[in-house]
Amino acid sequence: MPCEGTQSVGMRCFRSFLWAAAVAAIYAGCSGRGPAGHGGVALSFDDRFIAEWYALRPLFKEFGARVTFYINGDTLTAGEISMLKSLQEDGHEIGFHGTIHGDAGQLLRHHGVDGYLSTEIWPGLNYLRGLGFDPVSYAHPGGTSTATTDSALLANGFLTLREVSKAERYFRGMRLYHLPPARMPHIYYDFDGRKSFYSLQIDRETSLSVEEMAAALEKAGADGKVLMLFGHQPLPANPSPDQYGFEIAFLRHILEESRKRGLKFYTMSELALP
Repeated sequence: MPCEGTQSVGMRCFRSFLWAAAVAAIYAGCSGRGPAGHGGVALSFDDRFIAEWYALRPLFKEFGARVTFYINGDTLTAGEISMLKSLQEDGHEIGFHGTIHGDAGQLLRHHGVDGYLSTEIWPGLNYLRGLGFDPVSYAHPGGTSTATTDSALLANGFLTLREVSKAERYFRGMRLYHLPPARMPHIYYDFDGRKSFYSLQIDRETSLSVEEMAAALEKAGADGKVLMLFGHQPLPANPSPDQYGFEIAFLRHILEESRKRGLKFYTMSELALP
């Protein structure tokens, strides 16, 4: 339910608010169950914070967590390539996050499907393939997508597509809404064969509490579903106000609560398996 897109910002955010409120009202108190024992969490991270992600290796190993890293662009340093290969050897997935990090709707409108693919997809994807990676999971930059771009991506070999959801939205300094993640059914995967997923952003700007996250993970375990979460840059304790990302302590809390509840860690492509 991202505000990003090609409509006016105000209208997008207002429609996002109405949609989120309606879904929360409909599903409040409801809990369809997935296959027994399949409850889990799918963590993913976007952009190019490769050194910072690499520094989290001991934390991931401590909890046996496997995650998905979505890489954007078509230039990496030798050091970044080496770090990504080590992360992949640890069992993590290397996904793709676009070449120019553009707005899918605008690219499609101005350049058509072929132009969208030749601008946003092929350069960066072929670059990663040339390095020995084979991304089969895609995260839409900014959470922008259309049915046409999704069809094109799935037709060209991607197994999963990831959208963006936020528990909290602001417009011109006014908070439009804050939803408890446990009341956001669209961020849970229930093994129904979908290839496109909404993932909840855990960066500081969404103002998630540890109590809300614990309740969301509890729901995943109770309902046998997979809670979808993503962030950007890992941040140390007491980061400066202008730093964009999630606090490492918050990630540790998620990992601890997941282990406490016996949740399985899924990479994004694993959700496409039968």
